[in-house]
Amino acid sequence: MDVITIDGPAGAGKSTISKMVARRLGYSRLDTGAMYRAVAWLLRQKGVEPEETEMVDRICGSCRIEFRGDRIFIDNTEVTDVIRTPEIDMLSSRVSAIPCVRKHLASMQKAIGQAGKIVAEGRDMGTVVFPRADFKFFLTASPEVRAERRKKQLDKSGEIVLYATILRQIMERDTADSSRAVSPLQPADDATVIDSSEMSPEEVVELILAEIARKKEKR
Repeated sequence: MDVITIDGPAGAGKSTISKMVARRLGYSRLDTGAMYRAVAWLLRQKGVEPEETEMVDRICGSCRIEFRGDRIFIDNTEVTDVIRTPEIDMLSSRVSAIPCVRKHLASMQKAIGQAGKIVAEGRDMGTVVFPRADFKFFLTASPEVRAERRKKQLDKSGEIVLYATILRQIMERDTADSSRAVSPLQPADDATVIDSSEMSPEEVVELILAEIARKKEKR
């Protein structure tokens, strides 16, 4: 059962890289960050704050999240595009720090991973959800580079946000994710750390595939 985990901070390029790696290997892709964003969006729609933990637990425990190709649905509502905003990104950081949310979503993620041949991207795939994954990677880049990448994504979608605002939000997200008590952002001890600041997506993918091939040869 091959499981490849790709963890890292916001804007590190995990989505792009995981898509490319999954495509090259013929694997499925699990975007766990989108799952937390979907829950954050649902809570916002229902007017529930992250601090209302009992209500959050109830909603998260009963909601249904589905991936249909690269599209994500929560309770049969497609949220693929509406969850990719700076506002939902920051809210998802708060939501993902809630123990009951992580418990519910980790259970969903592990169930999906049972099928094998999957590329799972997120914050704690290699440390918590799939600690016995066959291949683990931690993708990072400087905050400035990540802010530039995120701005290009937002510009492409027609949403105009100042670079300085995006950079500030990324740095705040880094601090929140790395300092939280539950599943803090950090590379697994046995993960291969890749700084993609000066690398193209294609170069990162080739490095990952080469590392996977090397480890397979040693088995």
